[in-house]
Amino acid sequence: MLDQKLTTFLAVIETGSYTAAAKRLHLTQPAVTQHIQKLEEHYGCQLFTQEGRAMRLTKDGEFFLHYTKMQQSNERQLVEKLEGNHRPLYIGSTLSIADYYLPPMLYSFLEKNNGGLNITVANTKVLLESLLQGKLDAAFIEGIFDRKLFEAEVFCIARFIPVVSKKHPLLNKKIDLSDLYSYPLILREFGSGTRAIFESYLAQQNDSITSFASTWEVSSFVLIKHLLENTNAVSFMYEAVAGEEISIGELGTLEIADYQVSHPLQFVYLKNSLDQDKIMTFYSQCVGLQ
Repeated sequence: MLDQKLTTFLAVIETGSYTAAAKRLHLTQPAVTQHIQKLEEHYGCQLFTQEGRAMRLTKDGEFFLHYTKMQQSNERQLVEKLEGNHRPLYIGSTLSIADYYLPPMLYSFLEKNNGGLNITVANTKVLLESLLQGKLDAAFIEGIFDRKLFEAEVFCIARFIPVVSKKHPLLNKKIDLSDLYSYPLILREFGSGTRAIFESYLAQQNDSITSFASTWEVSSFVLIKHLLENTNAVSFMYEAVAGEEISIGELGTLEIADYQVSHPLQFVYLKNSLDQDKIMTFYSQCVGLQ
């Protein structure tokens, strides 16, 4: 059972105040205050700051929240194991990986197994939060994550390329990154790994997406590619995402000076997961190690 002090900590975050948390938990407000103080004394850090009437997590508090959610997840896994509940694996995947990398990997797994499997497709930010909440067992992601919280296996190093229509004025020319700024940029929604990688690259160049003439935020790669085919916009994506369209000449890739970007695609799960053996068996069968 999750320690009551941790339950109180979560209630304060979810309700936004000691008073509301006390009401939810059927405790007195001094009892809630005492629970938080005991946690702060035990771990030697401040978990909250008071801003007006609002409670805000400190940086230590944010890390402690991740820890508490991990405890919650392991608690659920333990109960399921003790009750003999053989539930299916819950696996997450980003859109890029689900559509262009995952299918053959899943075929490899399903050839060897007839058990249940549940696949959720979302952006990296949502998947990592779902892992912390115990809603997912593992996820295939491309974005940035906290290695203190998650174990990771790299299953692919993917080239990240600039893609345009076959009629784009800059196609087949040697260009600088700044030559793109007079054209619209199509990018994924905030929280997607693809967007985070591109924004990180721009930051390394001391630049940002605001340099482009305009930005179009689109969550579907199918729609992004259709827009590229019919406009002079540019987008950055994994080579496999546009590989078919490039091979048949519907889209092209630009030659930008000093641009060589690749990124690891990774399989992640919570550290100290009670289902680690089951999760790694799934992964090994997906990538052909078993």
